[in-house]
Amino acid sequence: MDDAPLRTNPTGRIAAPDAARYLSGKLGRPVEIESLKQTYPGFSRQTWLVQARVGGEPQGLVIRLDPPWGASVPTSLKHEWSVYQRLWGTAVPVAEPLWYDEGQDFAEGRALMVRRMVEGGSTIPGLTEPTAAGAALRRQVVEEHVGKLAALHGLDWKALGFGGFIAAPPSAAEALRFEYDWWVRDWADRRSEPFPLVTEFLCWLGEHIPSDTPRVSIVKGNNGVGEEIFRDGRLVAMSDFELASLGDGVLDLAFSQGTLDLIPYADAVRLYEQATGTTVSPERLAFATLWIRFKSLANVNGYAFYGLRNHGDFRTTCAALGLVMSKGVQNTLAACIGKDLLSASQLLAPRGSSYASLAR
Repeated sequence: MDDAPLRTNPTGRIAAPDAARYLSGKLGRPVEIESLKQTYPGFSRQTWLVQARVGGEPQGLVIRLDPPWGASVPTSLKHEWSVYQRLWGTAVPVAEPLWYDEGQDFAEGRALMVRRMVEGGSTIPGLTEPTAAGAALRRQVVEEHVGKLAALHGLDWKALGFGGFIAAPPSAAEALRFEYDWWVRDWADRRSEPFPLVTEFLCWLGEHIPSDTPRVSIVKGNNGVGEEIFRDGRLVAMSDFELASLGDGVLDLAFSQGTLDLIPYADAVRLYEQATGTTVSPERLAFATLWIRFKSLANVNGYAFYGLRNHGDFRTTCAALGLVMSKGVQNTLAACIGKDLLSASQLLAPRGSSYASLAR
């Protein structure tokens, strides 16, 4: 293990007086902090919610920054900031990005970004109620979420400048192969041990990569309830673009954290097809379902656990995810080897929620 540098603030916590001084300097007006709260769990990066009075006027701000041990994702915070910059003002709702900064004593030199707070929350009251009102709310949330994903995937990423900081696949047909190659190389560099069963899974999956992607899209990376900001059942801001890439939007359908399962999954995917005017083949969705499971392993072992081993990350959750979860995911992926894509994807959706397991 590398020697971790000594830190005066190993948890990366922010003190309200320090935040007030920093924000006052950036905004050019006196800032009085009324509340300062870190969101939980903050697995990829730290996010602090600030309620303040700026020049006597109430304002809500959000400070997002890397923890002292580094982010638990393969992209820089500047990458995420650049996504916000380019999405602001488009049909995709995001919080207004205010500034990006680094090298400041306030954050011990860590990269940080500040955005305006959007009124709402990442949870939705009444979402799980077993009532007619609860069912109507669940459908509304899915329709909202699918509509925003479709808007994101339909943006002209070239015109918005995404190609200036994100590598793009050579063509739509090569989108999933491009994604596969990048992550497999990165996994080989950062995994904590050989994981031979995962290697065999990747060799098998590499022989079953679909090429019918209709277009290259901006991919959010991880999405759904718990990631975005909702108000009155409406999605008012998409958040946390740490895994944003250019590729096949089907990856976002597979990594919606159960949001699309709030209604019959086939209905949700068909809503997406109607909104985008494209077809989601069972093979593409099956591949994405399997691939997202591998990416979760690559992130928790290659990044979260890497930070614990090499840079002083004190969180026991990273040890649990990097060791225990990694073994469980490995065993699940190993069971897919030798099957066809559709049959393999059903192993990850025993309740039959995977679109790949449904008749067209």
